[in-house]
Amino acid sequence: MRGVWVHGVGAVTPLGGSWAETSSALAAGACAVGPVRGFDASGFPSRHAAVVAQDFPGEDRRAALALRAAREAFAAAGLHRTDPRRIGVFVGAESGRPPFATFAALARAAGPGPGLDHARFCAEAASRARDLDSRVHSPAAVAARLAAEVGAKGPVATLSLACASGAAAIAEAARAVSLCECEVALAGGVGADVDALMLAGFGLLGALSESGVSRPFDRRRDGFVLGEGAAMVVLGSERGFARVAGIGRTLDAASLTAPGGNGGLRAMRLALAAAGLRSVDVVQAHGTSTPLNDAAEAQALREVLGGGSLVSSIKGALGHAIAAAGALGFLAAVEAIRSGLVFPTAGLQEPDDDGGALPHVLQRAITRRVDSALVNAFAFGGANCSLVVTRE
Repeated sequence: MRGVWVHGVGAVTPLGGSWAETSSALAAGACAVGPVRGFDASGFPSRHAAVVAQDFPGEDRRAALALRAAREAFAAAGLHRTDPRRIGVFVGAESGRPPFATFAALARAAGPGPGLDHARFCAEAASRARDLDSRVHSPAAVAARLAAEVGAKGPVATLSLACASGAAAIAEAARAVSLCECEVALAGGVGADVDALMLAGFGLLGALSESGVSRPFDRRRDGFVLGEGAAMVVLGSERGFARVAGIGRTLDAASLTAPGGNGGLRAMRLALAAAGLRSVDVVQAHGTSTPLNDAAEAQALREVLGGGSLVSSIKGALGHAIAAAGALGFLAAVEAIRSGLVFPTAGLQEPDDDGGALPHVLQRAITRRVDSALVNAFAFGGANCSLVVTRE
């Protein structure tokens, strides 16, 4: 087992086209959440989201976001001379989707009632074959595209674990490097879920904020706000500027949306034990802004860490980017190690103190020496992933 180090990071988010731009905006307390403008969201339970402003005509949006983040991370890492056979790619991603208009047209073509007008449906599908390209809509398509971009011929994997996807991809990449399966690994997550179908689906689950404000750990929180973006990191066995020191992965096997069991707590304890730590300086919390999940995470943090770790959630500023969320949180933790910047939780004004207060970062970034950080990613369906990052 070898040490695993961070050599480069990259991101595309609603606050910037790079991690440098994004981290600067996060430190200033900026928030990207605003009214949905890409389609008519009137009548939806929630009409707000955090969207990357750039369009990518003719490209799969997931791949376009991930590619730009990967290029930034690889350029920062400067590891281009690595043997391609020793480069791995690990991506957290959900399936891509055709435009909503395609779904609507196919539904109409299927015909009314419980039966299927097969001939009519196939004719409509054939006319829209471009929108139904399986090479684009497969969850594995992004990893394959990134592997081609960097010339990777080592292990390639896609993890589709909802909100834990990006963090779990980084965990798998770290394991591959530590076990000598590859020398260098490109890892992270991408989410591009701000569309009518997903806004309606999450709204029906009752998970979205009707107020349109992301307020992690605030007593007025009423649900999360959808976001999108990509975050990528280059890991290697040579010494870098931060180390992946601990990994904890568990499953609650409970309700799709309600927290159940103690999986998040166990994931944190496993990650801390692997790192040989009992506490950390900073927690980049899952912090979605939903009433039940924030309460469950806060209780677990108090039980595992007490009240000594600064707590932050960048979902207040970036929304919930689903498959990219854990990877974005990882980049925030790495930034705390590298520069000492601990980002504030945007939208958090009245911390929910039930059961004891947590030391939240409010309004402005805090600058201090950070030697260790914990990242949480707790997903729909009960998959949990916690990562510990350290300076040494």
